[in-house]
Amino acid sequence: MMAIGAMTLVSCNGNTDKASGSATPSGEEKVTETKGKTFEGANFTLEVPQMLTKEGFKNDKTINASSEDNSVKMDATFSDMPCKPEDFKKYADNLKVMKKEHTAEEPKIDGNFMTVKYVKGEEAETDFVAYLDEKGGVAGSFKYPVAQAVEVEALIMPMLKSIKKK
Repeated sequence: MMAIGAMTLVSCNGNTDKASGSATPSGEEKVTETKGKTFEGANFTLEVPQMLTKEGFKNDKTINASSEDNSVKMDATFSDMPCKPEDFKKYADNLKVMKKEHTAEEPKIDGNFMTVKYVKGEEAETDFVAYLDEKGGVAGSFKYPVAQAVEVEALIMPMLKSIKKK
């Protein structure tokens, strides 16, 4: 799982890094509370949505979690060289090149947060970037069935907004 995550994070300049990305609902969609468990890493904390009950790989910079049936998976990784909001579009363009077999939606940018949704068949992936400051950001992804898109996508932005740098 970590190898896949490491391959999916693309830095703002087009290089790969050790993490992966995900997307969120637009500003017009209802944002819900995550009401889940708090992940405490060395550099950041975040509220993991309650539906992600199984914790996978975890260290001071990375967490992977999934639903009980593994149909929904999430990963988030801290970086001390974050993608800045002014570079979000470039980051999204680089991700689209890597995921050319997927249908990509336009990136959704909400201040210091960006999400991009990809669909391939019945599977969806939302990659995300959260810019915290000049020396901190988090990138990751949610992977889920298209049939659960409304439920899962409503959890992404609240989770992103729960991220706090230590």
